[in-house]
Amino acid sequence: MRALELFAGIGGMHAACPWLDVVAAVDINRDSQSVYALNFQSPYWIRELETLSYDWLASQGADLWWMSPPCTPFSRRGHRKGLADPRARSLVQLIHAVPHVQPEMVVLENVVGFEDSSAFDLLSETWSAVGYRIQHRTICPTHFGWPNRRPRVYVLASRSNGPSLSESLGSTPNSRSKATYQPRLQQLLCDNWNSQEFNQLVLDPTIANGYAAALDIVDPTQPDAVAACFGSSYGRVVTKAGSYIRFDQGLRRFAPREIANVLGFPETFRFPEHLTMQRLWHLLGNSLSLPVVSSLLEFTRS
Repeated sequence: MRALELFAGIGGMHAACPWLDVVAAVDINRDSQSVYALNFQSPYWIRELETLSYDWLASQGADLWWMSPPCTPFSRRGHRKGLADPRARSLVQLIHAVPHVQPEMVVLENVVGFEDSSAFDLLSETWSAVGYRIQHRTICPTHFGWPNRRPRVYVLASRSNGPSLSESLGSTPNSRSKATYQPRLQQLLCDNWNSQEFNQLVLDPTIANGYAAALDIVDPTQPDAVAACFGSSYGRVVTKAGSYIRFDQGLRRFAPREIANVLGFPETFRFPEHLTMQRLWHLLGNSLSLPVVSSLLEFTRS
């Protein structure tokens, strides 16, 4: 199946579904492009997505469009402005493009709350009017036995007799969890550090003590340890951006490679050497949970 990866980021959908023929990826971030180019052969276009013409989208010949648009317009942090937020313009453009190009299916991922937004209403009305079946479901990686709390809304729009989300993900959140790899958090952490890397990860004791009550702290030796959702501001802000690891000397941040592991990226997934740890935290915070996406799109194998 031919897929078009919109709001591509570092290529989470491509990494989750290596069986898909990704004809092109589109985003506006050159650092994301550098990560993508290191791992995939598909062309990566640096474009404002609201400028994509219907003709260009049609010329890609994709059966499936993947979208992971900016979540800020639909989050509490962004005051849930929805379509009134300028960052939603590219999504609006693509919503209106679907009836003209009519790909076989469109899959969208966003924060919980998107399903109650004006954007979802526009999407549903616009696509249903031309025969798409619209389904949505909130899924967290923990439903699949992954030690990461990252609930997201997934929307599947398909023409005619398309797949069912219940068939793709199971009739209940945990009904397919036994069929997936279920690592413990400790298995996803790294052992070997040079002193410079480790010094960047260790949280200053003064900060750790001052924010102790507000930090999400995990003990990876516990079999049920689960990391919180990592945001793009991890490493830049102290609270509400992700978890910290308790170790003998205090608290430390998760390294970018460890966050990539928690998100389900394979060990073979690489990062350019020129990107700083802070920049990688930002890129990974904007990425996807691969175990969920892989399960969601499992039906595209056939």
